Amino acid sequence: MEKEATEINNVLKEASPTFYSVLSNLGKRLYMPKGIIFQSNQSKKHAKSYNASIGIAKENIGFSEGKGISVENLAPMTLNSIGKYFVGLEQNEIFNYAPQPGLPVLRDYWHEKIVNQNPCLKSKEQISRPVLTGGLTHAISLAAELFTDPGDDLYLADKFWENYSLIFNVKYQVNFVHYKLYKDDYSGFNLESLEETLSKSKKDKLVLLFNFPNNPTGYTATEEEMDGIRDILVRIAEKGKKIVVLCDDAYYGLFYDKNIYPGSIFSKLAGIHDNIVAVKIDGISKECYAWGFRVGFITFADNFQSVDGYGVMEEKAISGIRSSVSSCSSIAQAVLSHAIKDEDYSKEREEKYRILESRVAKVKEIVYREEYKSYWDVYPFNSGYFMCLRIKDIPADTVRKHALFRYGLGTIAFDQDLRVAFSCISEENLETVFQIIANSIEDIKKGDIETGNE
Repeated sequence: MEKEATEINNVLKEASPTFYSVLSNLGKRLYMPKGIIFQSNQSKKHAKSYNASIGIAKENIGFSEGKGISVENLAPMTLNSIGKYFVGLEQNEIFNYAPQPGLPVLRDYWHEKIVNQNPCLKSKEQISRPVLTGGLTHAISLAAELFTDPGDDLYLADKFWENYSLIFNVKYQVNFVHYKLYKDDYSGFNLESLEETLSKSKKDKLVLLFNFPNNPTGYTATEEEMDGIRDILVRIAEKGKKIVVLCDDAYYGLFYDKNIYPGSIFSKLAGIHDNIVAVKIDGISKECYAWGFRVGFITFADNFQSVDGYGVMEEKAISGIRSSVSSCSSIAQAVLSHAIKDEDYSKEREEKYRILESRVAKVKEIVYREEYKSYWDVYPFNSGYFMCLRIKDIPADTVRKHALFRYGLGTIAFDQDLRVAFSCISEENLETVFQIIANSIEDIKKGDIETGNE
């Protein structure tokens, strides 16, 4: 192990011993070298005459004749055929590399946002400063690097986003251990299954992943259920188990029922027990309706709440970024840094939320109708972009294909479940969408099956 990694690991052992104990082998090895990035950052602060430290081509754009060329009036060398598409941004904002941890203004904004939106959190000191990532998926991959080794178990619900398999199973060779997301009568979160499944583990370290609102089902645990999850984890931690909780908050804030806790389960677990660490994984894709910007965040919390400990965890995340994508999109960060200061920003987000909320109400009015009970059961949904039908008697993928090739309706099938993204269907068309699914089931029952041209 490199000397620098050993040094920061010693700091982490002292300041946040649980975080150190749950790191993967790679997580222990990660550190930020004092090479190009470190020296370039020093040069930015102190090289007032000439800065020859960083791999960016610059030229003397816009300096006044007779004043000479200095660091301050050199700008990135650019092509107008690219730059002409950007209005309202400076050349430095568009073309420069962004800092590895992200623009400070965005990190500070997200830090304050997490605290302000989670009633369980009282101050920014309870959690680390968020590190900006190249999208939420990148943040999940970083978490896998930091906390899992091949052969480890990951505990997650039996309804889950398929990309988890690619990240954890394929890339990092982690085993999935599932508990039932729903009670047998579909009345809510299955706390009993969670506790029973976790209690069977013989390992000293447990890694869990919670995804609220859930993809694919659109369910978020109620506040009572989240308290139940917290209490289960505390009971297990009391037995000496070290617990890492990864909180995938991709659809955070899109809550449509009043009984949902108005925050993340991350905040329920931050500082709850010495043996529990929590990692919040979120981003702007769904929260800010900017999917292609690929801006996510990863934030850490434990019961020690040490500035030094959090600093080491941030450094390890940053070194993971440096060793993969190097740094994240400067253009996306520049746009967002301006947008969050726009007086219309919050109002426009609220307007979009209300549209989705209205669609959810319409879907609920449709899918529980008596006329559809012979076709499907409905999994509880109260948040996010999706809802799921459990198709009766017929494979869901058969229904999906028939609806697609006969009626032109696209949906997603998982085993017996059919996921419908109401987020991308106008409210006036929702009635037709579910009627097509019902018609497809009826066609198939009559033997009229459309398989289409694959």
